[in-house]
Amino acid sequence: MKYRADKVADFFCQIKKGNSYVEIPNVVGFSIPDITPGSNEMSGAGMIGTVNIPDPCNIEAMESSVTTSDDSGDAALLNDLYNVEVILNWAIDKVGTDGSSEYIAHRAVIKAKAAVIPGGEVKKAESTEKEHKLATWYYQEDVDGVTVTLVDALAPKLIINGKDCLEKLHKSLNK
Repeated sequence: MKYRADKVADFFCQIKKGNSYVEIPNVVGFSIPDITPGSNEMSGAGMIGTVNIPDPCNIEAMESSVTTSDDSGDAALLNDLYNVEVILNWAIDKVGTDGSSEYIAHRAVIKAKAAVIPGGEVKKAESTEKEHKLATWYYQEDVDGVTVTLVDALAPKLIINGKDCLEKLHKSLNK
């Protein structure tokens, strides 16, 4: 049987407060970071012209965001200029070709700093939203309990599609 990912069924967001995690109130959405490898030019050695190749040891700056309807309560912790750590949990409703339904569990851990303290837009008779942009240095995503993506710019660690992209480099350095 084939399955189709249908839609986000629900999500639950938490932020580190002291030594524990608390719910971020009024979350209306979030954005996990894009991972963009830098590139290096190769030329010479009998090559025709120059070739740009992806460089897994040179990941460009990452940004993520959490959008809230206001900054009440613990949502204000997203504005920390030094340390923000959030856990984003969401479930995808997986619908089978036979009509059966299951959920795919996703969990992302993001460590960052506030990149922008949002002002928000205010309109009469409309709800407000504030997008908290986060300069991200650590991002891990697990799908059904398996780590599929891990970028730790400070460690450095890089796992893409469950594969350790720096394994050969670390092995050659006896790490």
